[in-house]
Amino acid sequence: MRYRRFGRTELQVSAVSLGGAYLRGDDPDRAQENAREVVGRALDLGCNYIDTAPLYGESETLLGGALAGETRPFYLATKVGFKPEGFDYRRDSVLRSLERSLGLLGRSKLTVAQIHEVNLAGWERIMEPGGTLAGLREAQKRGLCDFVGITSRALPILAELAATGEFDTMLCYHDYHPCVQLAAEQVLPAAAKSDMGVVMATVLGGGIYVEDERQQEAVEKWYKGEEEQRRVCAIIEKMRKEDSTLPQSAFRWVLADERVSTVSSGAADIAQLQEVAQAGDMEPLVMEFNK
Repeated sequence: MRYRRFGRTELQVSAVSLGGAYLRGDDPDRAQENAREVVGRALDLGCNYIDTAPLYGESETLLGGALAGETRPFYLATKVGFKPEGFDYRRDSVLRSLERSLGLLGRSKLTVAQIHEVNLAGWERIMEPGGTLAGLREAQKRGLCDFVGITSRALPILAELAATGEFDTMLCYHDYHPCVQLAAEQVLPAAAKSDMGVVMATVLGGGIYVEDERQQEAVEKWYKGEEEQRRVCAIIEKMRKEDSTLPQSAFRWVLADERVSTVSSGAADIAQLQEVAQAGDMEPLVMEFNK
């Protein structure tokens, strides 16, 4: 596994990291066992950054169980938002959310505390006195987290917040992979200028780089119109010529961008994780695709 500088945090994070949204796997009766297997294997493979959120079902609880007694080094991030229902993104709500998450995770401190979907909070609520940023700063002061970050798919506000220089990290999802390069227009330049650590997630495009019957369904779901679907299929066909699987090639392509610190894998089982984790030790894929 290769490691990269996580922006101004100066942490060295694995090129491929673990996202916690699907840790429960397909069988609810063995969710905790599955989480232990995936997390344990991720650490074995050198993945040292783990991202979760209250929104991800039982993820924080499952991670707490999987990480109990773990002595290998890792960095842990979670988010504030969505829970409880009607979450208002104010200072005190932020602090209560982080305290709850730490309890579920069985940790005393997070590496990164992030705002989940900054567009839901909105600029004013985030930046106002007693708002979200004030809550994150107080969390740092109390020793609940080392760094603060932002996440969203709403690219304009994500870029605007990145440009303030107030945040250490950013997580962007679904908008940066061979078929979609929207994050390169404003978000990545703003993050780079502020020297932020950047996590890219959902780089498998909702299933378009998976070689089974779901691929065509995913292409039709995410891309409308025959011309657009032909463009996507041409990109996939070009990627098939590489000496790596489609998922590995998607990860490698994103990792060719030096502004990206780590690519997050939302693996639901060990097989999924092991396949893409290998991309963290491969050469980046430098290839031009039509946007």
